[in-house]
Amino acid sequence: MASNEAATDQKWLRDFVAKNRIHTFKIGTVDLDGLWRGKRISSDYFVDSVAGNGTFICNILFGWDMQDEPIPDLAYTGWRTGYPDINLRPDLSTLKVVPWEPGTASVICDIHERDGSPMELAPRTLLTTMVSRAESLGYQPIAAYEFEFYLFRGTPRELATRHWRDLEPLSEGHHTYSVYRDTGNEFLIGEVRRQLAEYGIVIEASNSEHGPGQFEVNLHYSDAVQAADHALLLKHAVKELAVRHGYTASFMAKVRPGWAGSSGHVHQSLCSEDGSPAFANTADPGNLSDVGGNYLAGLVEHAAELTALFLPSINSYKRTEGGEWAGSSSTWGLDNRTVAMRAIPGAGAAARIENRIAGADANPYLVLAANLAAGLDGIEQKLTPPAPVVGNAYELADGKAPRLPESLADAAGRLENSVFARKFLGDRFVEHFVATRRWELKQFAAAVTEWEIARYL
Repeated sequence: MASNEAATDQKWLRDFVAKNRIHTFKIGTVDLDGLWRGKRISSDYFVDSVAGNGTFICNILFGWDMQDEPIPDLAYTGWRTGYPDINLRPDLSTLKVVPWEPGTASVICDIHERDGSPMELAPRTLLTTMVSRAESLGYQPIAAYEFEFYLFRGTPRELATRHWRDLEPLSEGHHTYSVYRDTGNEFLIGEVRRQLAEYGIVIEASNSEHGPGQFEVNLHYSDAVQAADHALLLKHAVKELAVRHGYTASFMAKVRPGWAGSSGHVHQSLCSEDGSPAFANTADPGNLSDVGGNYLAGLVEHAAELTALFLPSINSYKRTEGGEWAGSSSTWGLDNRTVAMRAIPGAGAAARIENRIAGADANPYLVLAANLAAGLDGIEQKLTPPAPVVGNAYELADGKAPRLPESLADAAGRLENSVFARKFLGDRFVEHFVATRRWELKQFAAAVTEWEIARYL
């Protein structure tokens, strides 16, 4: 960066700090499990140094699991490498004042290796690469997330002391879309909407969902990277705001067998270079455009190979078992919520495709990167989608539609052996991600569950 540009940025940042009385910047990056990890930095140090040069952090961020246990035998890093530093480089376009933390601002960072090169394993880098690929084909990806999550009475510490047993949801029973029941929950859900709006993340709508204490929020659409950024910050913010009221928010895919699973459906479309909606079909609004059909075909074609990114944990597959309002086969349909890919055609910008496979537990950057890789391949190869499913996709006879992987082990194997995934996501990323999933499988295999004790003791 030229010295005059650096000086201009510093002045702008100092004005920002003074105007908003910022004393702390919380900065971080997203890891493979979708957790936001980083540091809190004093405002002076951020303005004088970190904003331009970044800050260093141990690359263990990509060498351990979500419980901070180091994963052995990873090619990227380990005890043999000494866990050296990587560089967190703030993306100042993500700079926001945190409304519920007076004097605090947040920034999302990209990751660079010590030599300055972008880190290939970083989910945000992977998504940015897929966006660049779309732009090279003349398209701008647009996306919007909708999340389901549960709220439980008690802070995470209080629930942990009870070993996560006897969970008491914020509300009882199944009251989907109940305006009356939502009134009683508005003290918390309403604050989430208002605080997020002030944070620059617009929740278009919220409602109670099918599970007790379960809620859904729908985010406003934006470009793909910003959509993933907003998804990350929303999940983080919901947890922080819930704790302030003495509650715990969970985006776990399946909390209990009899309760609805929590999805992370992603709506997506493309804009052409002139800004027009590429999926819109003015001549036949009941169907997607040819480009939209090609993109849809790519999503269906590669769904099974990418399932490990959509369903990344052992628990993820409990949500897709049976008719659970989640895609469980390589299928699509017109405004059909039993298929994997729900086509929502139209004559204008609302024409889009909804991927219904991903759970709320999935990493939004990896989900969007995988969708773009598959959809753009469909466009490049001019793929044609199979016949749409009319009716209940869960009741399709065997052989009528390929089933998606039904376990993390199967999904990891499909990803590992995917020529397509390796071509577009990279050998290094695929091998590293698969290794982390196999570690998760190994940890689960060694665990003694309450089900086993109750059944066999």
